[in-house]
Amino acid sequence: MHRSVAAVLWSPTTQHWPAAAAKCVVGLGLRQYTSTTAEDIWIKRRPLPTTTSIKYAIPEDPYLLAQKFQQVAHSGKLDDAVAIVMQTKTRHQSPVVWNLVISEYAKAGRLSRALRGFTEMRKRGFKPTHTTFTALLKACALSDSDKSTQMAEHLYNSIADFGIEPSIINFNSLLSVYQRKHNIEQLLDRFNGLPRDGPTAPSLATYTILFSACRREIQRQLAELETVAAASKSSQERRSFGDSRRIALIKTNIHSMFNALIQSWHVYAADAARRITEPAVDTQPLELDAHMVKIVLKACHAVYGENRALGRKGLGIVEQVYGLDKGLGGQAAEKLPRNEPLALLLRQSRPDKGAGPAPPVLDDEVVDLVFGLCKRDRQSTKALRFWKSLEQHFAAELASLKQQQHQPALDEFRARTTHSKS
Repeated sequence: MHRSVAAVLWSPTTQHWPAAAAKCVVGLGLRQYTSTTAEDIWIKRRPLPTTTSIKYAIPEDPYLLAQKFQQVAHSGKLDDAVAIVMQTKTRHQSPVVWNLVISEYAKAGRLSRALRGFTEMRKRGFKPTHTTFTALLKACALSDSDKSTQMAEHLYNSIADFGIEPSIINFNSLLSVYQRKHNIEQLLDRFNGLPRDGPTAPSLATYTILFSACRREIQRQLAELETVAAASKSSQERRSFGDSRRIALIKTNIHSMFNALIQSWHVYAADAARRITEPAVDTQPLELDAHMVKIVLKACHAVYGENRALGRKGLGIVEQVYGLDKGLGGQAAEKLPRNEPLALLLRQSRPDKGAGPAPPVLDDEVVDLVFGLCKRDRQSTKALRFWKSLEQHFAAELASLKQQQHQPALDEFRARTTHSKS
């Protein structure tokens, strides 16, 4: 029987992530990956090149060899760069050099060659590092092999075999594989297995990957719905029961996946707030950036035409992140509670030293998405309250925007508000 999305995500009221993994089946033919052994996911490893197209000087220093490799590889001659490494004596090589080899093959999506580089690295006695596995997992994500997901799981599960504790960066690389391969069920399973505290607690990148995967699945389902509906409409015959059932099933999955996205957002917001009020050892504070907000708002726009009630949930997220100033609502609005915007709380809680530059929490596209959602939902007052909140809490970020670009929309919202009052 086909199951719709039923994401079981962590609740801020519990002490641990749930033991039961989330179960999420979307679409009409989800592929199941059950193999966990290297034999079942054997991928042919092509030998690495050993000859170059032209003659190169062979460095006799690991640092110079790394420089030479990057110089040749970035000139568009990756095979020549690898051949230089293969011609170099082992004592002049290093783990850094082999990580570069694997990384360059990963960028090109050449999984077979990346795996061969991994083999050659170990043959020469060099121990893999976190960077090695991050590159290998990236190769799996960019590969078009039908076994790349299984290989990624095998590689990730083998990290501990080399005496390395998997990092959150390694974990995020595995999630990226699931995201690119549309394996939402496996992604949620893995996400729910994360500890809520410690060095492997979810990071900004973790949540961004989760949101992106949900949004991409929503878009895929919407495209399928449009295709099925168009084919049914153009048919000379009356819509069949099978077509109607298929359309209803797709709509159910769209709604379920969108609700999973919104639930995931609330998990993120609760986690971010908890790390401020209950800081734990070895647990980094969560960040927020404009890219994450745009992912969610674009999903809201995508589903709005299908279900207005779902799409308008984006306005609630806007209020949570940036605030909607209550000053436009008269005396009654003054009595409403004024919660601090999440973006403001996270910015104020950032450590002064050692944290690096804060990611941007606002850009012109965010404003366009918010104004577009307000316009579609006829929420002129909320649009003005959003802008006033930006002026009050995010003046520095607002100053960097192209404010003239948004002036026509603001004038339209003001005109509509004045007209409705009269």
